[in-house]
Amino acid sequence: MDGIEDVQEAPSESCAPSDTGALGPLIPMHKDAVHAGFFWDPLGHLKMLLWMRPSEYRGTDLADPTRGPIGELKESFREVVYGGFRFSDTLERSVLSRIKDDIARENTLVFDTTHPDAFANRGKYDVRELDETDFAMNADAFYDRGSSAGLNYNLFCAGNTTLTDGRWLVVGGHDKSGNQGTRKLNIFDPLTETWVFRTVPPVKAAYDVDPAIRFPELHPSALDERNTDPPARSDMRYQRWYPTAVTLPDGKVLILSGSDQDSSVGPDEAPATKVRQVVPEIYDPATDTTVALENAKKLLPMYPRSFVVQTGRHRDDWKVAVVAEVEPPLPTGDDLRDYDPFRYNGNTYLLDVRAALADRRRDRPGARHWRFVDTADFAHESGASVALFELDDDGQPFSQRIALFGGDAGNGDDVAAVEMIDFSERRPRWRRKDDLIRPATQNNAVALPDGKVLIVGGRGGPEGEERVNTLEYQLFDPDSGRIETVARTTVPRHDHSTLQLAPDGSVYSMGGNRVDLVPEDDTLGVPVLQVYKPAYMFMGSRPVIERAPDEVSYRRSFEVQLDAPCRSAHSVAILRTDPVTHNWSWGNRYVKLSFDRIGRCKLKVHAPATGAAAPGGNYLLFVLDDRGVPSEAKRVRVGE
Repeated sequence: MDGIEDVQEAPSESCAPSDTGALGPLIPMHKDAVHAGFFWDPLGHLKMLLWMRPSEYRGTDLADPTRGPIGELKESFREVVYGGFRFSDTLERSVLSRIKDDIARENTLVFDTTHPDAFANRGKYDVRELDETDFAMNADAFYDRGSSAGLNYNLFCAGNTTLTDGRWLVVGGHDKSGNQGTRKLNIFDPLTETWVFRTVPPVKAAYDVDPAIRFPELHPSALDERNTDPPARSDMRYQRWYPTAVTLPDGKVLILSGSDQDSSVGPDEAPATKVRQVVPEIYDPATDTTVALENAKKLLPMYPRSFVVQTGRHRDDWKVAVVAEVEPPLPTGDDLRDYDPFRYNGNTYLLDVRAALADRRRDRPGARHWRFVDTADFAHESGASVALFELDDDGQPFSQRIALFGGDAGNGDDVAAVEMIDFSERRPRWRRKDDLIRPATQNNAVALPDGKVLIVGGRGGPEGEERVNTLEYQLFDPDSGRIETVARTTVPRHDHSTLQLAPDGSVYSMGGNRVDLVPEDDTLGVPVLQVYKPAYMFMGSRPVIERAPDEVSYRRSFEVQLDAPCRSAHSVAILRTDPVTHNWSWGNRYVKLSFDRIGRCKLKVHAPATGAAAPGGNYLLFVLDDRGVPSEAKRVRVGE
């Protein structure tokens, strides 16, 4: 196998691939891609970084592969590293596998998509049929990039984004069990494929020296958070699990929400100490430090859906749109322990980050600098979302649409509703579109080069009743508001699943807990990738970008040369390449650019005027012809 072009297409029951696209067979993934995203190494090779829980260890640290058909978890690890907190029935159990060789790998891997065996497969579509022979076919395309590359913290349930220089910022994470966060800001550098140094937690340092726990006296208490989350200059003020991280037009990062518990009281008492973090923070990569915005408190969902939007024509005319908040009446003070589980509404606000930072009362607690916009019919909590922008000849947005797909209504009921708002309107308002085929939360959505949106996975149903998996792939047209089914899989994708657009225009569906991938027998699940090729990949010749700049500057036009012969260019778009986790990518942004034709095969493309429309960082540049067929993408760095 030479690469993705050799992936076989799923048999079609009724429609040609040129009508609905095609879904390929199962590709082995050697760990669960709970967090995943593309990056490029210094030679330009496209790779994927992915991790699962616990990301800073290898599988054999917490599992004995010699026991039983899938291995057995080690109580010694639970007692020493987790301080007696229990293993998760879905998360640590996903480390166990009937592919025994994979247990020994680190739980953070790189997948080299350019490796000649990367997509090797035997054309299987049923997870239950995969065996060690299948996993051996592409094993060499995966390699460790966790602890051996300098990672010392559990990045599970963290917030992920990319900085303007292409490095990954991972905000917060997981300390021993659910709801217990960390203050850490970890950074992955794609150029070196290593993690920026952060203080090694004493618990991990001791375990690395004595993994067999022959000398218990060498192991510090995991219930003392100084041993699991030791102070560092780059730390956030608040520990966070399930936070949101948004790269801002000025290169800083906004951090919202997240939860924490006091693990020092032990496994039985910790849940009673749970708090939801209400104070935003701003991370500055130039100084590697954070600032807390005590003046802009707001009680938000976990992983709040948040998007930078432009509010004027100038460089600093931007705010952050945040969807959904906790339903009042709110508790008094900061003690939220008796207020969970929360109920949410669809209230949507704009946060003026620049004003909050400049406020001389920044350290005085308050709820300032939020402006109410509108209320969506539903909270769409844990539902998929995407940002779709269109720019004029001056690089200014005339359309800034945010679409939300399904999720929790805010009261425990899953919904099929799709809602969309345009922040370029004088009075932005949420409007209903066609529903999904069934209620679904924990689904994924990704913008395609033609501006349509692919929605994959999820499960849902009324509260208290059995939840149904969505196995259909759905395509949403934001112009008509219509949804159609274009493919169907055999693999449930909901909790911890991920979805990524590839530079060739195909879409990678990955992740999910191993124990969920074969619902009728949770010992048979193994991590797999499926590649969906949209219909535009089966419509004959595609435009070819012969030449385009590596860097695109705001307010400046740039030239794109297409390979001759070329059809009439219909549109040009850039799509940001950010990591995704928990059904959510903070950089899931499509930006359609205006252009002029200056030759038969040469375009003058108008760059975004400001970072509000396209925050700095790596993007995929696509040119589409008059049939809506996109080129393969050229990677470009957008910025000042």
